Amino acid sequence: MTKSKEPLVAAPDKATIVFMRPGKFVGAAVAVPLFDVTGQEPSFVGILESGSKVAYSVPAGEHVFMTTVFGGDAGVRFYKANVEAGKTYYFYAHIIQGIWGLEPVRGSQLEGDEFKGWDKGTDLTVNSPKTIAWSEENKEGTAKKRLLKPEVISDDKTLRVEDGR
Repeated sequence: MTKSKEPLVAAPDKATIVFMRPGKFVGAAVAVPLFDVTGQEPSFVGILESGSKVAYSVPAGEHVFMTTVFGGDAGVRFYKANVEAGKTYYFYAHIIQGIWGLEPVRGSQLEGDEFKGWDKGTDLTVNSPKTIAWSEENKEGTAKKRLLKPEVISDDKTLRVEDGR
């Protein structure tokens, strides 16, 4: 990933989902790959590294995302987002039950000091040729992991329309 030179701006006809990973010592060397698995074929979103955030634009509606860590099936997790156009939503990456995972940032948290610290402590990044090449090299394995998607994704792993701003 490489730092973006563009500001984070939501398009009026799309929702923006920001995946953020504040810099911390614990697990700092582990990268968290992100995929949009809403459709039949996974779409590479980016890689969250320590101190980074990745913005991803989607149409309004329901979307499903997947993270993969440590290469095996045990490190695969799924998240859902129900979003409205013109709004920005956030997922916060941190270690959950020993593995990197995402937690939806609720609308009520967006004005809090903790969220402000996460936002200020992360740099917006975009895919580089290296991350694009990595996603292509891992396309087959990613498609297999996508098949692990559960029928139901719990509410605690789901962004809701009211969580956007």
